[in-house]
Amino acid sequence: MKTNSNLTLRGLLFSGSPRKLSIAIVLSMLSGVLYALLIPTILAGLNNSHEFILGEQYSNDISTIFFGLILLVLITKATSVILVNNLAKTAVAKLRIDLSKKINSMEVSQIEKVGLPRLLNVLTEDMTQVTGASLAIPMVLVSSVTAIGMLVYLAILDLKIFVFTVLAIVVGLFIFQFPVSRTKKYYKKARDLRDVMQEGFRGLIFGSYELKLNKEKSKRFLSKEIAAPTQASVHQEKKGDFILHIAGNSSEILCFFAIGMVVFLLPRGDDFEPQSLYGVVMALLYITGPIASILGLMQDLKIGEISLEKINEIYAMNVAEHQSVTQINKDWQKLVLSDIKYSYSTEEHSFSIEKTNLSLDRGQTYFIVGGNGSGKSTLSKVISLHYLADEGQMYFDKQAITPDNLASARDLLFVIYSDYYLFNTIYKDLDLTDLALIDKYLKLFKLENKTQLIGNEFTTVKLSDGQRRRLALIVALVEDKDIYILDEWAADQDPEFKDLYYNFVLPDLKRKGKTIIAITHDDRYFSHCDEVIKMENGCVVDIFKPTKPAIAYSA
Repeated sequence: MKTNSNLTLRGLLFSGSPRKLSIAIVLSMLSGVLYALLIPTILAGLNNSHEFILGEQYSNDISTIFFGLILLVLITKATSVILVNNLAKTAVAKLRIDLSKKINSMEVSQIEKVGLPRLLNVLTEDMTQVTGASLAIPMVLVSSVTAIGMLVYLAILDLKIFVFTVLAIVVGLFIFQFPVSRTKKYYKKARDLRDVMQEGFRGLIFGSYELKLNKEKSKRFLSKEIAAPTQASVHQEKKGDFILHIAGNSSEILCFFAIGMVVFLLPRGDDFEPQSLYGVVMALLYITGPIASILGLMQDLKIGEISLEKINEIYAMNVAEHQSVTQINKDWQKLVLSDIKYSYSTEEHSFSIEKTNLSLDRGQTYFIVGGNGSGKSTLSKVISLHYLADEGQMYFDKQAITPDNLASARDLLFVIYSDYYLFNTIYKDLDLTDLALIDKYLKLFKLENKTQLIGNEFTTVKLSDGQRRRLALIVALVEDKDIYILDEWAADQDPEFKDLYYNFVLPDLKRKGKTIIAITHDDRYFSHCDEVIKMENGCVVDIFKPTKPAIAYSA
């Protein structure tokens, strides 16, 4: 699945309600026109020129017209901004949901390659910046139409001054745009550095135990992973801001330069009245505000553009959307890995599972053992179909796992990895049997006083690591899958719960016909499995049966 990778602000806003956006644009332009009429109305009142535009019958109503214009400006501008605000926030909320679905459809290997910090920033910061840029659009329209209205008024007063002013604005915009085109690279570098900062923040929180015990390490970590990228990001932003502010102020000052030229140097005809000069000066002064507003909003638009690029990069990724076109036979008896190979690489290192052949029988218990870096977890992720093999084929009996039945195959598995995430909700309809099982294991694992299940939600999952892992196993048991892959589940358990795991939970799952694949270092419990799979350097080097039969006890 490859989605549109050319998302624009205009397209984003139009995706919500084209009619409402059109109304907002019209109201923005109308607000600009009404803004432009304020200065002539003020001058009409000051000069007692009661026949201005509307005729002599309105000679006593200039003040009414003026305050009416103010009210209409308020109504049209506020309505336009509110409409665009609602459209932008609705569109960005939909975009966030769509992007979440996109990420959810990615393979685990893709998510790991992109990286959590980058994905988090796209879903949070970039969405906020896009909303801000969207809100800048009606303000730019109001300011643009106001400036155009003032130029029309200048053309009515004096064509020569109008031409001079247009030239000054063109020169000012050129002065602004030329350096501003260089700001994007600075804002982009700043945005990239915020991905690095996000990783540092994760380390600060999740590594707090380790950092607390080593002051020197903590100091160096803060300096390298947080302070350095934060300062570098701010430095790049300052460069971009510096250019924008210099260009913006230069363009704004140019308006006053134009006023000086008109008042002091530009020759005027004999028929040019002083009242007209007042009107010209007020119009020029009035133009500076909208132009300054437009230039100020350019920063929001530039940053929003960069955020959209980041979002489009995620959208541009090819994601295979696996549908359960065909189903895996529910009565399968053997999971077979035939000549399976898998490799991955990161900036830090690369690793591969060499050609592997395994036959895992239904209702059997397998222990995967080996030293750190031997490939145990990687092999388990290939078996769990989180990593899709580069070569070889996996089968349920003689039924090959293909893109058409991959979703069905994954539905047969439940996995608890060392870096598992514990949801506080059980996402299935619970029957009385499920509730009885949960109650039983909460008591067995001594969690009944730590958390309770109300509806489908646990009252808390803020537990110790060992307690969280025990609660995760309860959820796994309720899911009632065919295959359970448990990565070092007992590593941080007290002896009481470790014995319960090996002597009761695993044998009980086996009695129910479940296939268990447990990664473990507990060699004294080898007797509780049917086969031990030993790994070294990404290879299965031995498969052997334990010497003693498994002995279970009743809980």
